[in-house]
Amino acid sequence: MNDHREVPELLGSTLRDLRLQHGLTLRDMADKTGLSTGFLSKVERGFSQPSINNLHKICYVLHIAIDDLAAPRRDSQRPEHPHPAAPGSPLIKKGQRSLIYSVNHMVKLESIFSASSSYKLDVLTLTGGKVEYASKHRYEEVGIVSQGRMEIQFETGQTYLMDEGDVLQIPADTEHTVRNLSESPCVSFWFKLMDQGDDGEV
Repeated sequence: MNDHREVPELLGSTLRDLRLQHGLTLRDMADKTGLSTGFLSKVERGFSQPSINNLHKICYVLHIAIDDLAAPRRDSQRPEHPHPAAPGSPLIKKGQRSLIYSVNHMVKLESIFSASSSYKLDVLTLTGGKVEYASKHRYEEVGIVSQGRMEIQFETGQTYLMDEGDVLQIPADTEHTVRNLSESPCVSFWFKLMDQGDDGEV
């Protein structure tokens, strides 16, 4: 099966600029992420697209939220929402979300609100099937399942099964794996609390 990924345009150049702002070399990034310098170089030059797991690793080292890489959806100006949200508007329509990452139409992460320095809000959609990915970030987050069922396992081995309406708190710096174990789509909303002193990523 072909691995089709959608990531924001200019992702590579943005990551390169952020790396240089932090005074990091490609070797530094490789040492901190566990990824090869060759792969990181290809990502920065736009010749390779990172998986969502690897993108989280890169963002963790750069002390940024994966939301900070989001780009406004060009195709998301759906007929019912033909215009982007007006600056300063308290209302954000479903079609006005910004795409962060999409792979094979199985995992889609969208930013709903990222303007605040104290919190961010994302929506994670996992299609049917045993879809999973791992993540670790520098901030606390709280998630609620709005559709389907989700399993989240902490690096400590603790496993939590979330049904519709269930809420889970994930402490900062806790590696966790997110899974959809059913054949039905799972949709969850994640509040990222950025007041731990870091700009923060699911």
